[in-house]
Amino acid sequence: MNFFKKLFSSHKDTIANDKETESQSDHQDQVVTDKTSNNKNEVSMIYTEEYFAQRYVEENIHDNPKLLDGSLKMIESYFIDNLIAQNVQSPVNHPNNLDQVVEEGLGFQWYCKSFELDDQATIMFLTMGLSDFFINNFGFQLYKDNEPEFPLRSMTLKYNKNGAVLSLYPFEYALKVLNHEATFTGLFDKISNHLENMPNVEDVLNNYTEKSPE
Repeated sequence: MNFFKKLFSSHKDTIANDKETESQSDHQDQVVTDKTSNNKNEVSMIYTEEYFAQRYVEENIHDNPKLLDGSLKMIESYFIDNLIAQNVQSPVNHPNNLDQVVEEGLGFQWYCKSFELDDQATIMFLTMGLSDFFINNFGFQLYKDNEPEFPLRSMTLKYNKNGAVLSLYPFEYALKVLNHEATFTGLFDKISNHLENMPNVEDVLNNYTEKSPE
């Protein structure tokens, strides 16, 4: 799958933010909520469904079964080889378990290096594991972003609930975790909270319209 090959072979240095909240109206407008704002309904951008379709292309993580299966097996083998008990028995790629492979034992980065695998491979294994978890357990959809704000955001996961969309960037986030700037468990908690408090699209648009200058 060209998308994963390109992602795997490039973008080693850039780190940005981890997620954003988006809302989509029934009138083919999408409202993106600023991820850094404490106000879930604060609007930072509006764009049409046509623009969304041009910018984001649906991808299927199972189109590259060898990469996905290999990633999950590397994570599982880390627990076995380091004699570490998984905090969550199943699935092996639960965020709590992914934190374990980074923080406990030899460390996943050094473990991969013992197989002569570089940091890009390490990040991709964690990225695939994290993506598979959110797709299978929360119903996220994988997209390729044709106009990413930052290089590491060309891969994005989006959850759509009645037009309200929650986005995250798994490759970028995996790098942050490896750099000990975040945890997968922290992301899991944030996503769980946001899914329980998705914004009302009509309220967001009405609020934005009222504040917009005539």
